[in-house]
Amino acid sequence: MNLYAHLTQRPRGLLWISALAVAVVLIGGGGYWWRIARIHSAATACQTAMNERRWEDARMWAEVWTQRQPSDTAAWLARAEAARQLQDWKTTEDSLARIPRTDRRYLRAQALRGDLALEALRDPSLAMTVWQELLHVAPASNLAHQRLIYLYAMTLQRGKMIEQIRTAIRLRCEPPEAYGYLLAANSLLFSDGYPRVSQWQRQHPEDETLRVAQAVFAARTNPSKGQRMFGVADGLLANRGLIESCRHDYPRNLEVLAFFIETAIAEGNFAELGELLAELPSTADQDSRFWRYRGTWLDSERRPAEAAEAFQKALSLHPLDWRSHHELGTIARILQQTELAARHADLGQRGKQLERRILELPNAAQADETLMRGVWQYAKDCNDQDAVAGLSFRLQLN
Repeated sequence: MNLYAHLTQRPRGLLWISALAVAVVLIGGGGYWWRIARIHSAATACQTAMNERRWEDARMWAEVWTQRQPSDTAAWLARAEAARQLQDWKTTEDSLARIPRTDRRYLRAQALRGDLALEALRDPSLAMTVWQELLHVAPASNLAHQRLIYLYAMTLQRGKMIEQIRTAIRLRCEPPEAYGYLLAANSLLFSDGYPRVSQWQRQHPEDETLRVAQAVFAARTNPSKGQRMFGVADGLLANRGLIESCRHDYPRNLEVLAFFIETAIAEGNFAELGELLAELPSTADQDSRFWRYRGTWLDSERRPAEAAEAFQKALSLHPLDWRSHHELGTIARILQQTELAARHADLGQRGKQLERRILELPNAAQADETLMRGVWQYAKDCNDQDAVAGLSFRLQLN
């Protein structure tokens, strides 16, 4: 695709320059006319080179053109196209970044820039910035929401992913896979997670988010069948070395802490669980997982009433978390709250089954209407108002 041809529509012939020349003559701007003629010569030389596919010459003249008239969108688009043809991705991205928000081509140019930042430059941080900027101009951009949800999921930024999904749902522009991500928010694991994030991390070796995501994917991959979200992948030997390094370098990172807390719970090491919970930063209070972890520890300390409060807090932050429903059901039985115990045990079982069905899909966007109706009913019973409203609209339910 030719970026310049796709995004640029200029008047035919030389009528525009002739009209401009008349205007300049009328105001007696001889020096101004000379400058306009120089701009026109650079633009013409650039366009000729592009038409003849002489991309080095086109890039040279595009540089001259942008220097002589930096406010001309067409000049920056020409520079972007010449750079793209020469596989100079950074210059392509920089040129697209110069398109002003007031220009009608801004949204299309920034969409191209966002994908370029991720696929060619392998810079997810820049890509996220581009899509966030685009949403400031077009808050209901389906593509921007989809790209951000994917990037937050792949880099294990769960809080931002959930917030982005809920924002998109309220604007009625969420992608089909949003509900799968929302339901499995605490179980994100992708077959291509480790190799994909590793590509990005090699370009940005000091990026904490990328290092941690890479380490978690490496450590959690099943060595026998390559466990992933939305299917089964080729095997990749689990590697604890990277996550241990991250524990040393980023001791307060929530994903690092979550990994070691879940390991302690799985091993029944409640002493270590208590120590890890004591290290939590205040930001953990907004993450439902850590309230669930607190509930598990309080249960181990034989403090069921406090454990129930912790699980309820977890569900207030993320109502679809089937694990918290399951744990609360267990605690409610201990507290002899029979009706509450039955309700949350049922929600825990149903949520687990729905998550498993979604994880077995090639991708979450392939969920059929029957499955999505099940998610809708589950969300309704969990009192997740955003998910209920969004799915009611998508499935045309009353």
